[in-house]
Amino acid sequence: MFKPKSLTLRQVFGRLKEIALLTGNAAQTKKVKLIQTLLVACRECEAKYLIRCLQGKLRIGLAEQSVLAALGQAVAMTSFHSIQAVLADGQPLSVDLLDTSRKPIGGPDAWKRHCDEVIGRVKQAYAQCPNYEKIVESLLEDGPDNVHKRCCISPGIPLRPMLAHPTHGVTEVLKRFDQADFTCEFKYDGERAQIHLLADSTVRVYSRNQENNTSKYPDIVNSLVANVLKGAKLTAEACKLLDSIGESTPLIEGTPVTTFILDSEAVAWDRVAEQILPFQVLSTRKRKDVQEGDVKVCVCVYAFDLLYLNGIPLTEQPLRQRRELLRLVFPTIPGQFMFANSLDSSDTEEIIKFMDESIKGNCEGLMVKTLDHDATYEIAKRSRNWLKLKKDYLEGVGDTLDLVVIGGFHGSGKRTGRYGGFLLACYNPDDEEYQTICKIGTGLKDEDLAKHSDFLKNYIIPSAKTYYQYTKSLEPDHWFEPIQVWEIKAADISISPAHKAAAGMADPEKGLSLRFPRFLRVRDDKRPEEATTSAQVYDMYCNQEQVKNSDKQEEINEEDFY
Repeated sequence: MFKPKSLTLRQVFGRLKEIALLTGNAAQTKKVKLIQTLLVACRECEAKYLIRCLQGKLRIGLAEQSVLAALGQAVAMTSFHSIQAVLADGQPLSVDLLDTSRKPIGGPDAWKRHCDEVIGRVKQAYAQCPNYEKIVESLLEDGPDNVHKRCCISPGIPLRPMLAHPTHGVTEVLKRFDQADFTCEFKYDGERAQIHLLADSTVRVYSRNQENNTSKYPDIVNSLVANVLKGAKLTAEACKLLDSIGESTPLIEGTPVTTFILDSEAVAWDRVAEQILPFQVLSTRKRKDVQEGDVKVCVCVYAFDLLYLNGIPLTEQPLRQRRELLRLVFPTIPGQFMFANSLDSSDTEEIIKFMDESIKGNCEGLMVKTLDHDATYEIAKRSRNWLKLKKDYLEGVGDTLDLVVIGGFHGSGKRTGRYGGFLLACYNPDDEEYQTICKIGTGLKDEDLAKHSDFLKNYIIPSAKTYYQYTKSLEPDHWFEPIQVWEIKAADISISPAHKAAAGMADPEKGLSLRFPRFLRVRDDKRPEEATTSAQVYDMYCNQEQVKNSDKQEEINEEDFY
């Protein structure tokens, strides 16, 4: 047999794209064969990193923001006149084109400002168009000055959603938005659905982590096409509003909607009782290749934001205008497509009453958002201009946590034969590691324990991953692959010598742990890398009243951590 040629980066990347785009009959078999051809050609440690690429878990200590910063710095060091000359001659690009000695006049400070400016443009471009190929092509053709304008929002390319910060109560909301107009919206307990209408009339539905969920929701797609889009058009008021934000092309009343990006929540819906059903009902739906005739759990889409309309990006416009356009342009279909229930008020009693209404309506609480000042849509950011207020937040820790199950402890008594407790961890994206934060056994019914035990037994590993941070005293009976995310509520967060979460941040030698953690639900919509981060845990710790009011946190008995 002949030895295969060495793999090249271009070859591997092209093959990975080919694998990702394969669909249809026998797609899985074809993917396996393509992967096999790559593995056969691997040498030395290449197979390890190829497998990690396929898993989306390289674990080389290189976070996305570091890649963008490096790309920006490389751009700052590059003479684009030289690049364009090389491209014009048809020559391949070389690393030699990077001029590390190239510095602007003005010394180190001027160079840093220049680098920061270019990096900012690259990051802005990536937030709007998370596609390295398009960004690099734009940089090569036109340099860095206009990359954030050329690589802009486009239907068919999912955006990372804007997220909210937790808050402890209405008083904190009023304090935060003291001088700003704001709105309160029901916080629906469903699955984030970013809905795109492309220029070819294709409708796509994306999850909060940019996965294509279109095949999961044929009912959403068909409902939009059959009902909503037929009545969606630019009203006179919508044309006037779009003109006011600087749209140069004359707009005509009655123009149909041809492209859009909506931000919404898909919730389980009871068509007989005409009410929202719990998230657990929605989670029973099949995840892929659903046929509408087989759908047993109906959904209703609650739209709350409009990010793009007929070729016009709207993310830089204030929420009040985006919301008004949404309501002017799109018709509602009861039980299928509706607008998020909202209240524009700064009256404490009205907000509390509205909060109660949301809970009675099977919602989680409220989302509170600024309307005018600092009210743009901040792509891929957890912004303090959006606050979430849940019923659970009014007591204990200001937010629930999404934690990864990494270990299991054998049960005793009536729990013999299954796991009686689990070791949970938060995620540190900078070091790409999981840090233990609590051991949990409460909040789990016997049937839940049995179900979780049966599931997790399939992911037992012989020893802890090298990227698990834990103390020997908390070593579980079985270690698991980081595969499942649980939503957890706790009484508070305390400094702990036994856990590694946010180690060194609140105390130079100790980590943080949850006190009296309680299981709420499995978060099937989140990947382990999207779990609560160590930095978020530290922020939650610092925002506790007992920490704010005390210079020193009392150490507590480790029995509280079970």
